[in-house]
Amino acid sequence: MKVFSRVVLCCVFCLVAASAAYAQGGSKSKPFHTEGVFGNIKAGEGGDYGGMQVYLTDSDGQFYVVVTVAEGVLLPPVLVKAQVNVEARKISFTLPGDEPRKFKGVVTADGLTLDEGGQKIFLKRMCID
Repeated sequence: MKVFSRVVLCCVFCLVAASAAYAQGGSKSKPFHTEGVFGNIKAGEGGDYGGMQVYLTDSDGQFYVVVTVAEGVLLPPVLVKAQVNVEARKISFTLPGDEPRKFKGVVTADGLTLDEGGQKIFLKRMCID
């Protein structure tokens, strides 16, 4: 009878230890990544494209964005440096041109909200396989 009670007690101890380990492993949240692809490009009723796609990445601590703008057609992508505050999840960059376009925004798990001169643009975070 002593052997049986020891086996049962050992099994109960193992179950408690396993459930505690599982609970600790499940409580960890996934790390947040500022980098990603964000976009809202869609085809309109007439087949014209509209919207924007931003690919945000870093290289050795320096952040870059590749921006594709759709105004009827997809315009060529533009690579520019971005100023990023990872802790605050804030980003800013300027697209060159005759009239430079300045963007400031905030990155979240759902997407990127950009502000261009008071006009808000939401770009949904995209999963790229």
